[in-house]
Amino acid sequence: MLTKLINLVLIFIVCCCNFLFVLSPFLAILVPFIEYNGKEFYIATAIVVAVLKIFSMAIFLICFLMILYLFLDYIFGFSVRSSLKNCFRYEKYKEYDFLTAILSQVKEKFAENSVRLYINKTNEINAFAVGSLGSKNIVISKGLIEHFLLLYPEPKAFLSAIRSVMAHEMSHLINKDFLPAYIILINQKFTNFVSFILHFIFINLSRFLSMMPYGGRSFANIIYNSYIFLNYFITFFNRIIVFNIYEFLRKFLSRSIEYRCDYQASQAFGGKYLASALSMIGGNGYFTIFSTHPSTKSRIKRVEEVKKTDAVIKQSIFDTIANYLAFMFLIFTTLSLAKFAKIDIFIREILQNHENIYRKLSYLWQLISKIY
Repeated sequence: MLTKLINLVLIFIVCCCNFLFVLSPFLAILVPFIEYNGKEFYIATAIVVAVLKIFSMAIFLICFLMILYLFLDYIFGFSVRSSLKNCFRYEKYKEYDFLTAILSQVKEKFAENSVRLYINKTNEINAFAVGSLGSKNIVISKGLIEHFLLLYPEPKAFLSAIRSVMAHEMSHLINKDFLPAYIILINQKFTNFVSFILHFIFINLSRFLSMMPYGGRSFANIIYNSYIFLNYFITFFNRIIVFNIYEFLRKFLSRSIEYRCDYQASQAFGGKYLASALSMIGGNGYFTIFSTHPSTKSRIKRVEEVKKTDAVIKQSIFDTIANYLAFMFLIFTTLSLAKFAKIDIFIREILQNHENIYRKLSYLWQLISKIY
């Protein structure tokens, strides 16, 4: 199954387009330095190299913050907490004690004892997995439990259906299916953060240039208007075209992941139980071409003949490789950009000349204060 690997390619494309947000101020700065020699337009090599180094430092900062966020989230788990709003641990309410036995069976079958079960108070018929590097959680809606209670008069059939749904979500967790979207979310957060900082610096630089005599205002206007145009174009291209194409392809690719989860859940406890649970969802399933789930009829046909296996259900080898590639790519990109931008030399110079740098920053702050 190559779905995760294809997802990684899509992630790379989206991250590159996000980086264009950071690039737009630097492209605008280059506009006044474009010269024409009668045959072609060109920019001085020294200026291009300087801008590329600054751009590399900005992208390095984004990648470094992404790694730092992953580390801190592993310790504190704040991304999971935000996803579990309006959800509560099932142990807090005695009416859900019946879930303890089947949750233990699912944990044992998938060899994942750290998974926690939450109940979502909504009446929507739904279940989903919420995960990060340090936390794994299954969420079942109150509406799904009540829906199955009405349709399954026998307790054994009811519990088997709930258990199959849990097993499906457990497959998402052990294969870390949350990882591609998780990386993109973090990338967007810190790309926007760094872009905001650079935008602030760029605007103040334009104001400072406009105060200079002999064409300073014209020079600043050219840079500012170029930035506005480039930023608008990149924003439109990224949000309207790239992001929507990515979402469509991601949802299309996610269908194979759903089939994989159905298959592993069927291996864990028998395909007939999952097929029964899916049939009871019926019209509440996902049928459209834009859905992440394939049609219920197609899912039932694939799993109803799958037999239960005695083996422990483990992460597939393709998903294991893809997950490692995602992290290694992020680390490799960060280190490569650090080397290109000479971050180590930059930090060494700051430590050696901190007093001189402090005086320059103080002078710059005074100039900014006068502008405002």
